Amino acid sequence: MHLPTNQHEMTASNSESSSEKRLSTCIEEQSIVFDGAVLLIERLEKAANRRELGDPDSVVQLQKSLEQVVLAQNKVSTAYAQFSSLKSSASTSLRSGLARHEQKLKTLVDRINALQNIFETVRNEMSPKVENDILRRSMQTAYQKSLKSV
Repeated sequence: MHLPTNQHEMTASNSESSSEKRLSTCIEEQSIVFDGAVLLIERLEKAANRRELGDPDSVVQLQKSLEQVVLAQNKVSTAYAQFSSLKSSASTSLRSGLARHEQKLKTLVDRINALQNIFETVRNEMSPKVENDILRRSMQTAYQKSLKSV
């Protein structure tokens, strides 16, 4: 094992340790945000599958959750930039944390894609009905206008 022999090596070692710890903490925080987003998206999926799409609070919650994901990602990016600027290798602990985090990210992306597919299916099912309603209303409006002109 290599022990630091001078003040410069000790300072560099402390910087690496501090930078890695900061990155690890940011990744853990982002993982918690990912978990929350996945839970929310899964609730939205269940509601969408039951065609319960009328809760505007759900959209607000989803938007806030995705904003949290972006904020957490910005923190991770900053911490990663600081860590990588030291050009040191990641510890086993950090590598395993990154692997777990990568899996959570894949789960989040899968859930987002599934929700998007559900919404597209609902839109496709509703489009003909909406178009028929629009056509019917247009015809009613035209008929009422024609009655007024007679």
